[in-house]
Amino acid sequence: MSNQLVRTLYSGPLDIVGDVHGEIGSLQSLIRHLGYQVDGTHPDGRRLVFVGDLTDRGPDSIAVIDLVQSLIDSDRAQCVLGNHDLNILLNHRKHENKWFFGEHFLDEDHEIVPQVLADESTRPRICNFFRTLPLALERPDLRVIHACWNQEMIDAARATNDVIDLYETHQARINERIIDRSLDNIDRGLLHQNDNPVKFLTSGPEERSDGPTRSGGKIRHERRVKWWNEYQGVLCLFGHYSIRDRDRGNRSSFCVDFGIGKRWTERKSGKTTAFSSRLAAFRFPERLVAFDDGSEQLSDLLLS
Repeated sequence: MSNQLVRTLYSGPLDIVGDVHGEIGSLQSLIRHLGYQVDGTHPDGRRLVFVGDLTDRGPDSIAVIDLVQSLIDSDRAQCVLGNHDLNILLNHRKHENKWFFGEHFLDEDHEIVPQVLADESTRPRICNFFRTLPLALERPDLRVIHACWNQEMIDAARATNDVIDLYETHQARINERIIDRSLDNIDRGLLHQNDNPVKFLTSGPEERSDGPTRSGGKIRHERRVKWWNEYQGVLCLFGHYSIRDRDRGNRSSFCVDFGIGKRWTERKSGKTTAFSSRLAAFRFPERLVAFDDGSEQLSDLLLS
């Protein structure tokens, strides 16, 4: 397989799966409801595409990675890199990826969230797999990205085959620019977010927020920019934003992340069924959205 960071998306009918976030049971249910066999084949010749963020929050990120990697290795799936996957690849410790470092994830009540923990033999294998993933997939009628499609950033990603090299090269350039400018920590952070193609494509553009908010276990002074409302062009499917309302896109964009990353909080509250958080797949060219509970609905693209 090519190691290019912007690759050609499969031809034919596809099922584009939103952020999985370690929810192996939901992923297995969704794939089954979509009509795939255990080995990833489909009677209608469909194939799977994942928008990234395979890991964190859910009970078994390792099982999700193993399943997706096996599908990719058999040429029955493609996957782009998400920001949670990138953090692991870069060895960046975050509030929600402690499982990777063999540590327990604690909720706000300092209670352990049940998760399978990685060990020394597992960690290199996961990083090697993440390093093979592209940042974007494209074909004439469809684009897939984790967080934001921006042509300038996409073009920058075409310049190298190594995501770590691309990330580090731009981090160094940004640091050189910061030295000569009087900036506070917020503006420094925004430069690193918005001017690094790897960060931009995997976690999207940001701007100063009106006030501090708490997210991911820390206080933030930035907010996400809703780029998808202004996007025009080839249909772009993305994840990352966990959007549950009608502000999910326009005729040219659609967010396929339906909040499965919050299911662990629903289990903590005692729920075992009828979850509000769902794992979804966008069925193309039908433009239907299928869920892990077996239900389907017209996408907002057809309802608008």
